[in-house]
Amino acid sequence: MKPRFSRHGKGKRPLLPAFARSTTSALVVLSRSLGSNKNMPSLRVDFSGVVFGHPMPITFRREALVLLMGDLFFLIVALWATLLIRYSALPSWDVFYTHLVPFSFLFSLSVLVFLIAGLYEKHTLLFKSQLSQTILYAQIANIMVGAFFFFLIPYFGIQPKTNLFIYLVLSTAFVSAWRIYLFPLLSRAASARALLFGSGAECAELSHEINGNSRYSINFVTPCLPLERAAGDQLLSAVKTHKASVVVMPFSHLNNSSASSAWDDLAVSGIRFVDSARLYEELFDRVLLSLLDHRWFLEESVRAETALYRFAKRITDIIVASVALVVLSPLFLLVAIAIKLGEGGKVFISQKRVGKGNKDIEILKFRTMLFDDGGDPEKQKVNRVTAVGAFLRKTQLDEIPQFWSVVRGDLSLIGPRPEIRSLAEQYETAIPFYSARLLMQPGISGWAQIKHKSPPKFSLDVEKTREKLSYDLYYLKHRSFAIDLSIVLRTVKILLSRAGL
Repeated sequence: MKPRFSRHGKGKRPLLPAFARSTTSALVVLSRSLGSNKNMPSLRVDFSGVVFGHPMPITFRREALVLLMGDLFFLIVALWATLLIRYSALPSWDVFYTHLVPFSFLFSLSVLVFLIAGLYEKHTLLFKSQLSQTILYAQIANIMVGAFFFFLIPYFGIQPKTNLFIYLVLSTAFVSAWRIYLFPLLSRAASARALLFGSGAECAELSHEINGNSRYSINFVTPCLPLERAAGDQLLSAVKTHKASVVVMPFSHLNNSSASSAWDDLAVSGIRFVDSARLYEELFDRVLLSLLDHRWFLEESVRAETALYRFAKRITDIIVASVALVVLSPLFLLVAIAIKLGEGGKVFISQKRVGKGNKDIEILKFRTMLFDDGGDPEKQKVNRVTAVGAFLRKTQLDEIPQFWSVVRGDLSLIGPRPEIRSLAEQYETAIPFYSARLLMQPGISGWAQIKHKSPPKFSLDVEKTREKLSYDLYYLKHRSFAIDLSIVLRTVKILLSRAGL
């Protein structure tokens, strides 16, 4: 069965060859799809300048660095304040330095834990709502490790029991205040009046995020306007009536050549345009599927893996997976014994999944159900998760044997989860562009696994899978060493939280 890629899931157009065509061919197709109107307005703009102000002291690219510097500063201030409270006097340089050197380990640990906890991600509304709680949990973890460090390794000659407790309270308070109250002041700019054209839940989500978060320098002055009004006299009238200086709309709508004169007039007069699909992607780390068409793959080029990235990733997969198999071999024995003593039967199951290029692959897992139903709805009715299997799933220990599939090359450490073929074929029919996942090597963990709150498992669920696909396509476009490292760190956090640590 050759891979397919169709807007409606029913076409027979080969997927991989289409994306392997030359750049010239892609440009020809793109130019034809956009029409031949030479007066078509070019709306390429400085995206960060529009959304974050111009000039802007804080952007997504610089945000993490500013947060990091602020965190370190206030952690040091928390240590100084701890000594002030503990000894009821201004700490001398000698006392402060004596504590600063060993506490530097704690500062570094805090940054690492903050990174794993996702505290250097974008400050969206969802992120901000969980900020204080996340900082507190992260600092508790830091103090627990710090106590172990100071008490069991008395190299520095201090055992700051009381100091650690005071430091926990002050550092949590200072870092929370920095992130909740001070940091937003650095990124706040005068809000430009903006119009948002579109419909549906995604449009409402964009409006809620932008208007509810002071970090953005635009503000939508009306609810989502019908897309039909984003051209001609209606657009000119809306901009004039609402005194807007920014228009957010799907750039795919620019295919309407008859309305190009209105866009020309607005662009010349200084009105700035933002592609709503790109804005959504930047804010929520997922692709806006409702506006996705074949041009997305041509215009964005679906960043092909470089030879260096592909080689380095494969070498990393082999080394990490091999080491994991050796280190975890005693755990294999314990799990095998638990399965045998629990329900009996096979310890491992081998499942066929759909891999890169639509090839069949096999993945190995610990058995967690009475038997392998292969996704068959009738067999699922009489199948159930065993008592031991429930624990293995909760802790994700059932996934450990998949390291062998990584060594074999069927899986990567990072990539979209491979799907059962019977489910994949149904999703191809129901979800546009679902087959695009087959451009990537599937993995044990991935962008969708750490971002999607309730991913579908073991049964057909079109809506949840549609949302998961939006994350998978985001990874397809942005995959890199940096994003892979981010996924690894967030996976560590998820595993620790599920293990109750």
